[in-house]
Amino acid sequence: MSDFLFSSRRLPPGCLAKELESIYLEDPVSAREFHGDWGSLAITPSRYSGFAPVENGTHFCVIIGGPVLYFHDNHFLTGNDDQAGTRAILAHFEEGQVDWGEDLSGPFVILIIDKASRRVICITDLMMFIPVYRYLRKSWLVLGTHVDALAGACGPEVDFDEASLVDFILHDVVTFPYSAYHQIRQCHPATKHVFRLLRHGKAPCLERTAYWLPSETATFPNLKEAAEVLKEGLNGYIERVTGSMRRVAQFISGGEDSRVLAALLPPWLERDSFIFLNSMTREGRIAEKVASASGTRFLADYRDELHYLSILPEASSLVGSGHQYIHAHALGFHRRHGLADYDAVFGGYVSDSLLKSRSARKLPLSSFFSFLPQWQLPGETRTQAVKNPLFPDRLLQEVTRRRREHFRRVRALRPQSAHEWFSLWPMTMRLGISNLYSNRRLFRSYEVFMAKEAVKVSAACPARWKLNRRLFLAAFGPYLKRTRFLLHADGRLPAFPWWVNFPLHTTLWTARELARRLGLQTRYQGSWADWKTLMASPEWAMARAGVRPEYVRLPSLCAALASGALQEHGLSAIQRINLLQTCQQVSNASLRRQAEWRSTSARIC
Repeated sequence: MSDFLFSSRRLPPGCLAKELESIYLEDPVSAREFHGDWGSLAITPSRYSGFAPVENGTHFCVIIGGPVLYFHDNHFLTGNDDQAGTRAILAHFEEGQVDWGEDLSGPFVILIIDKASRRVICITDLMMFIPVYRYLRKSWLVLGTHVDALAGACGPEVDFDEASLVDFILHDVVTFPYSAYHQIRQCHPATKHVFRLLRHGKAPCLERTAYWLPSETATFPNLKEAAEVLKEGLNGYIERVTGSMRRVAQFISGGEDSRVLAALLPPWLERDSFIFLNSMTREGRIAEKVASASGTRFLADYRDELHYLSILPEASSLVGSGHQYIHAHALGFHRRHGLADYDAVFGGYVSDSLLKSRSARKLPLSSFFSFLPQWQLPGETRTQAVKNPLFPDRLLQEVTRRRREHFRRVRALRPQSAHEWFSLWPMTMRLGISNLYSNRRLFRSYEVFMAKEAVKVSAACPARWKLNRRLFLAAFGPYLKRTRFLLHADGRLPAFPWWVNFPLHTTLWTARELARRLGLQTRYQGSWADWKTLMASPEWAMARAGVRPEYVRLPSLCAALASGALQEHGLSAIQRINLLQTCQQVSNASLRRQAEWRSTSARIC
């Protein structure tokens, strides 16, 4: 399934379905509902074959996402039996032999309702790539995979949490385990949650058991062995996914992750490589050469300068409040190119985060001068007091408290790398993870570097092995040989270590930076949005002016708007984008509630 909503109270027919269907502003879907003594459940259709819900005499089982099975073959991914995968998982569970950390791989959520014992079992994946939210108050439990849909199902007593929204505006995420709403919390990663639904109006009991933790314990004697496990693991993952497939797609770029992915995909498959750009840039030309060298068909498409403003309503609704909409890069293009028709669409997201220690604390200069080698710095900066003149001190202090609380939890697991894993555990702390939230609802998305082997190797390796791409090259260097003399978009040769690249990378970086500063290079060369051009447009000014304070209704946001927060006063460009997204989502929720109130009043009259 793509999404579910579960309520321990039996709700009127259509209530939960309406909330799930509201996620999609375009290409509407129909949600199915189920009701019983255990409560009410709504689901939307899955993009992945074989994972339709299964109900037997004792259990009801729902699978979210497209997990890859390691205890069973995966031929059902292209078969005609739409319940085969769900039946296999449910049978494995009922046998009592399941190991959630080994038997399934990739993003998933499993919901099992034990009808006789009135137990609701929810299992999250290793990193909570797909989040689950819960509302637990008095005798009522509500679970769901989309935070706005869950809030809508809970009714008017659930409202936006101003501290969370300020956190999102300033840091691009809502600090775990909070959400954009009061009283709604995130569930835990790599955890089996068991809710016992008691009768006579008593509150449900929660039992929580972690089946895996990213503890900072070395399990590999050396980097070479870790690289071998990583390489074999990802090869095995791809073999399991593609074993019965004929036609697949992948996202390609001028970088190294997509080159490795192109080399890992079996050559006997019919393969199409997609890139979406503002125009044919340096990145696109390199990607075309990579596709040619890899034997895949290259397909480029172009967005206009206002694309990321145009998709704001649809993408925001799709990914949910508290998650950046700007990472829904394939939205719109998925219709034009029929991405839902492919057996699988592969991506290379989170390789930088998990395998190259992108979030580790490094010398500040290395972020700007990309040709410099990376060194991990001691200490951390995650717990610094949050300050911004646009927002009230009480909210900033609460955000600071939450971030420090989260840091303490992570440090208990990873004392040496808490700064890095602060933004990885769980993956809802990763600002770009909403890319998956969008993609998995639109087509059969498979992110190779989210395989369980990539996650576990990352957790078992110290940052010094991952910095400067040491682990990545040790594992995947052979897959880069075919394009070893083809430059990366940033001016280096990905098949070689930093010390080989240093002279070439330094020279090219300096020349390009000089050309940009002298005005000789005026064409935008980036992969995603050209925010400078977009924010200078009349359309951006109209969107900014269209934010109505009376509908935003939250004092902290209204005060920030009155202080010119959308006009470059006190916020960065991305923070202004976050603010605009947040104001629109709050306004839309307010307008929707007013419309529902008027509808209810009319029925009463």
